[in-house]
Amino acid sequence: MAVDLISTLKVPSEVNCLSFSPVRHLLAIAFGNKTVGIYNVHDGQIQENAMSPLIGHTYSVNTCAFSPFGTMLASGATDYAVCLWDIQSGGNIASFENHTNSIRKVVFSPNSSWLASASGDQTIKIWDMSGKRLLKSIQAHDATVNTCCFTPDSNYVVSGAFDGHIKLWQASTGRCLQTIFDCHDLGVNDCQFSPTFGSASEEYQENIKIIDGTVHYLLATCGSDTFVKLWDIYIDRQAGNYSAAKRGDLAGHQSNVWCVVFSTNGKLLASGSGDKSVIIWDPLHGEALQKLTAHASFVTSCAFSLDNSILVTGSNDRTVKLWRLNMHQGHTNPAYKQQTSDGNANVIASLQAMSVDDTCNWLKTIGMEMYEKQFRHHQISGSVLPTLTSISLLRELRIEPLGHRNQILRAIQELKDRLDNSIPDEFLCPISREVMTDPVVASDGYSYQREAIESWLNGGNRLTSPMTNAPIQASLLIPNKTLKSLIQKHLDSNRS
Repeated sequence: MAVDLISTLKVPSEVNCLSFSPVRHLLAIAFGNKTVGIYNVHDGQIQENAMSPLIGHTYSVNTCAFSPFGTMLASGATDYAVCLWDIQSGGNIASFENHTNSIRKVVFSPNSSWLASASGDQTIKIWDMSGKRLLKSIQAHDATVNTCCFTPDSNYVVSGAFDGHIKLWQASTGRCLQTIFDCHDLGVNDCQFSPTFGSASEEYQENIKIIDGTVHYLLATCGSDTFVKLWDIYIDRQAGNYSAAKRGDLAGHQSNVWCVVFSTNGKLLASGSGDKSVIIWDPLHGEALQKLTAHASFVTSCAFSLDNSILVTGSNDRTVKLWRLNMHQGHTNPAYKQQTSDGNANVIASLQAMSVDDTCNWLKTIGMEMYEKQFRHHQISGSVLPTLTSISLLRELRIEPLGHRNQILRAIQELKDRLDNSIPDEFLCPISREVMTDPVVASDGYSYQREAIESWLNGGNRLTSPMTNAPIQASLLIPNKTLKSLIQKHLDSNRS
């Protein structure tokens, strides 16, 4: 798979959300400056549409979504309002102001009948699109509801919240059917169902009248624990049985993962993170294909074009980037390629991402392929490599020559050093993952770069800690002079 950065657009404010029209070459962007931008995307170029910007919100716009037929756009903001826009004229169709806190997510049902909104008031609201009215208000969680999505058949809604739980709801009644407790330790930030997997496939839909039993969907979630997770969701409507089974954890990000989105054909999954990167995954095999690192701040949103040839990424660095995807050029996993801002690709490896096969291939590069059988027998993957010692190599893996054991251990350390950041993690801001130059201690006890925490608190995230999701006092930011001194000493020592 080849990925090329083809265009970068500087935008007037922080990008909070992206949405591609399902029928036209239109891209909607939810901005921190209270507006929604509408852009034409064609032949690798992006230009602002004549109807842009859409003006109606009074605070930061956090989320936006096109309707399945592309005739309407929904947006939600920190002003507690959900707005509906006519895509032909750019006019406001309706405004819903029933929430009592910031809107975190809006999403249409695949059949276009309903709109769901998730909010900091701990509720999900289901809106009837034919009558433009509130259909159901669901007291969903005991914490801010960050995200929600409909199942491909439009009958059910999944919600994710700061409490770390995911819940499955019957959309028409608001009845809770299943809860996945502690799905993500530090909160669920986003979720989406595959549009083509299992019972969402065209083959299933064509034979739905003769198929009985359980429907099966694939759900992707992400959270502040740095993981993307995949879940098999089973719904037996006749028996009233509902279950969820974790398919796997996708490790590769180094900070909060803010968004996950499937391509329209379900073959790709993209995630954006506070570590300023985007990872493109193969969701069916749980493999990382590409890592994109062109943004200068955390990535808040990703969106695939209708034909899956373009991936758009948006960031707090006030840029939107277009990437051209070519699925026919190679396959990279899990020592995936990292695409940098200058367009050059360098093969990198993540210890956590390395499978047993990758470890055995690595053995060959250091001339130790004669021990491949032992490594395979003991299932030595990349995550196990740092735990190996001379004794374990001798006793468990039966590698007797001391010189060979020392060579393997030296190579492991070299690999680890090459992948590890030379800057201690405590010197990096938890939000931006950049070295702090003006560290401050917030009321949650954590240190942040001043600009990053102020942007967080002023960017529609409520007064909650980025690390714990607990309430935080915005006015209580104390300069961390000790940490600043330690960072400076470390930088000075490296220069010398």
